[in-house]
Amino acid sequence: MTTPAAPRKPRIVPDAYQLLANWRYVEYSLFRIICAWGRQACDWQDKPAVCYHAWLQAENVDRLRKRLDQYPGGKPEAPVSKTYETLMNAVLLAPDFAHAMHGAHALVQAALTRAYREYLAESHPVHDKPTHEMLRELIANHEIQAKWFADFSQRYATQLDQTYLATVTRLLNEHEHLMDLRTPTEPYAANVGINTEFRQPQTPGRVPHFNHAPNIMPLLQLHWAESVEVRRLFFMIGYFWEMGVAEQQLRWLYHADFMPWQFIYEEARHMWDESRHGNSGLSRLRDFGLDIKDIGYNSYGASGDGFLPPMTPRDLYEEFFDITQTAETGYFETKRYSFEDFANGKDAASAEMMQYDIIDETSHAEYGRRWLEEIAKRAGVQEDYRKRGAAIRAQRQKESDERVAAMKHYAATGQLPAGYNPTDAHFVGDLAALRDPVARAHFEKLLQLLREKCPLANAATAPKRPNLPM
Repeated sequence: MTTPAAPRKPRIVPDAYQLLANWRYVEYSLFRIICAWGRQACDWQDKPAVCYHAWLQAENVDRLRKRLDQYPGGKPEAPVSKTYETLMNAVLLAPDFAHAMHGAHALVQAALTRAYREYLAESHPVHDKPTHEMLRELIANHEIQAKWFADFSQRYATQLDQTYLATVTRLLNEHEHLMDLRTPTEPYAANVGINTEFRQPQTPGRVPHFNHAPNIMPLLQLHWAESVEVRRLFFMIGYFWEMGVAEQQLRWLYHADFMPWQFIYEEARHMWDESRHGNSGLSRLRDFGLDIKDIGYNSYGASGDGFLPPMTPRDLYEEFFDITQTAETGYFETKRYSFEDFANGKDAASAEMMQYDIIDETSHAEYGRRWLEEIAKRAGVQEDYRKRGAAIRAQRQKESDERVAAMKHYAATGQLPAGYNPTDAHFVGDLAALRDPVARAHFEKLLQLLREKCPLANAATAPKRPNLPM
């Protein structure tokens, strides 16, 4: 048996532990920077990419935390020098999305990868094998992101701000390119961004052709119950638009530092799932030759000048409640019968899209059960969230039924039913779409295209279903 050669610089536990603690902080900072800036991606391919990268970073952080916890007296959030906060804040405070991605990937993450490889070369491959295995996994996740960034930087080959680059580079040099072993003293590094005035722009990055298509959603709502063909088109669009949920969740994750790590880790997976649903919907639309210009995408209407305020714990509670207890829980039955309808109609691809979403949403509802009470406690909220959720779902179904009845009356007569007073500010625009010949023609064109390319075997026989739940 051959004995491995001794490393050039044996990594005794105190040194190894401090390096891992520093790297955990940097990996988590990269996670937060991607969440902070990810909403600003402007090309569709970059939107799911940044969501995936945030999830990969969460995986990296989780692995480092677990390894730190295995050391005698180890702490998953072992303190690091305040100078690391200065370094990562410099990366965060970029002029724009492209600069932030350059700082995160081309500068800091590249330095981390080199540091990991140096550690692998210098530490003992047998004695410290668990760390070696972990670092190889972290490097693999970095390489996925580096491949994306190489393509991104080719597409956005803009002149970079030299002051920004010089500042981050200087700070990396001061930290020996992340091989620094300085002993942390109080005050320790706080999470990146906490002690800055960083604010996220109110309007997310807009994809090309985001507003070119006429509004057909009111027509989909109007004909939902009677037509399985309409239901199929609705879910292709609905899933595509779920990227807007992921964009919201990136914001949550940046502001969720008051919660335990396990919540952030699980919510990062939740966010990645929603971004995948967005890609699933667009992928299915593209199966039929359709694209963003044919449907439109506006991040669920998020818009406005200026910057978003920081989220409070109460803000996070309300948004997490709304997603898990109303939107996701409220659509379970709708998705189940739609899966059955599409499968019975011999559209296996659409049925498959539904099935994988149902798997994900089941996990998401469990996240709500696991974390809502904890968020409520930290936000000072006292309520029975299950009771409130059930009441809201029932109310939204009632409002949906009334809305559809009013839309049908308006489509037939040009007038709303007597006594119907809608409170939805968008309803006036939806009524206009019902009688808009351009929207109607586009709606019929899309349905016909789907019929021609993948006719549903049960188009004439599928059962009538309830109106949309909200």
